[in-house]
Amino acid sequence: MKIIYTAVFTISILLVSCQDNSKQTTASSQQETTSTTEEHTTAQANQGEKLYQSVPLDTLMMLFQQCDYIDYVFYYTNFSVSQSNQSDIQQSLRYISENPPFIKEECKPQGHIFFQVNGDNRLEADLYFQAGCTYYVFYKDGKPAYANELMPSGIQFYNNIFQSVKQ
Repeated sequence: MKIIYTAVFTISILLVSCQDNSKQTTASSQQETTSTTEEHTTAQANQGEKLYQSVPLDTLMMLFQQCDYIDYVFYYTNFSVSQSNQSDIQQSLRYISENPPFIKEECKPQGHIFFQVNGDNRLEADLYFQAGCTYYVFYKDGKPAYANELMPSGIQFYNNIFQSVKQ
């Protein structure tokens, strides 16, 4: 009988000490999580925030099949560009990455793009195109709703446009 009491007493002590240790581990884990979250938040502040989801794939597919005109209006220049050739339009739509960008406060839009089907604007986007800011912010019902990074080929496309104007 003495052995049973000793065993129960020993198990009880182990359980109590394990609970104290798990509380310490939990507290330590929470401190690490808080620290990691703070570091991540600081890193995001330096690189921006992902404020919007990617434009829906069905919207891009609809444009790929139906869009017959794209109008690029640039804010700080004296020119605009338009496309009405189906293969050029489809190539321009391929410049849209599936990845939402990190949006930084210091980034300013360089232009506005209108994607049209039979003369109706089906999608609009602000173009952000400067060092560290290469993405579209798409509008829905007149308000920013989605955002996507530019593919490297899209960055080259806009570089070519701006270089041709400088010459």
